[in-house]
Amino acid sequence: MDFHTHLQRRVSAEDLVGHMDAAGVPRMVLMPLYYGDGPRAVNDGEGSDEQAAEYARRYPERFVPFVGMQRPDLLSDAIWWHPTTQSRWLVQQTDAKLRSGEFFGMGEFMLRFCPYTTRFGIVAPSDMDYPADSYLMRTFADLSARHHAPMVIHCEAEPKATDAMVRLLEKHPEAIVVWAHNCGRSSAQAIRALFTRFPNLYADLGGMVYSGPGAEAYGGYWPRRTPWMHLVVNDMGTLLPEMKALLEARSNRFFAGTDVAHARGYEFYFTHLPRWRYVLSQLSAQAAHNIALANATRLFGSAPR
Repeated sequence: MDFHTHLQRRVSAEDLVGHMDAAGVPRMVLMPLYYGDGPRAVNDGEGSDEQAAEYARRYPERFVPFVGMQRPDLLSDAIWWHPTTQSRWLVQQTDAKLRSGEFFGMGEFMLRFCPYTTRFGIVAPSDMDYPADSYLMRTFADLSARHHAPMVIHCEAEPKATDAMVRLLEKHPEAIVVWAHNCGRSSAQAIRALFTRFPNLYADLGGMVYSGPGAEAYGGYWPRRTPWMHLVVNDMGTLLPEMKALLEARSNRFFAGTDVAHARGYEFYFTHLPRWRYVLSQLSAQAAHNIALANATRLFGSAPR
């Protein structure tokens, strides 16, 4: 299952199913990308929760809709710390959607995020630095616990951001947190310690297996290198020894994901899977099965719906 993907208005359900069939992917999580194009940004976005739910109604065996959290509403400091009219509305709407039984999670929450421009001319200009232990994130963590709904969080594991994530996890142990991109590209040692401390913490590996010169993915030091970034594979796609050991030991806590974030990216969806299959081939059959399919199936299957 592709646990980390995004939905844009310009991509039809039939196109997605065709790309999945060509790549041999049985199911896909849909996290709507609400951001629209603007003077400084070309996001290929404008997706919606309603679009994700509609795709899942037509193809219930192929799509797992999440309530999308990449929204212009969340590009304001005030909404994170105070119960504003907008934040209360968003929480109420999210609660209602999760209660409906049509949505299985929330995300991707963009907390610590670095801007980029891709070779396709797609521009994500916002340098985001929002607190994981804020009023709004704690409120969403309550929803996660109440509905048994995972919340996918993008937060580069810089010291201040990591401290806030730990405080969120401490205050909300029942919330199901999927810390995207290998816990914000944390070290294997740090992830092992976090998993031991927080039983409901998971990591997705969205984009983490694509590496090498020119790779525009979180599997390398992109889009901005910091001292706190740790990789999963080398330039050739070989698992680094410490990560291979962690994936074997805690294979029940990881999800595979391509992290196709923009509509034009789906044109090349089939090219993502050979690297994923090569990486999984380096693990035991059980570990590979857990990461590729079983963990997500177990997580969604245990949701009270």
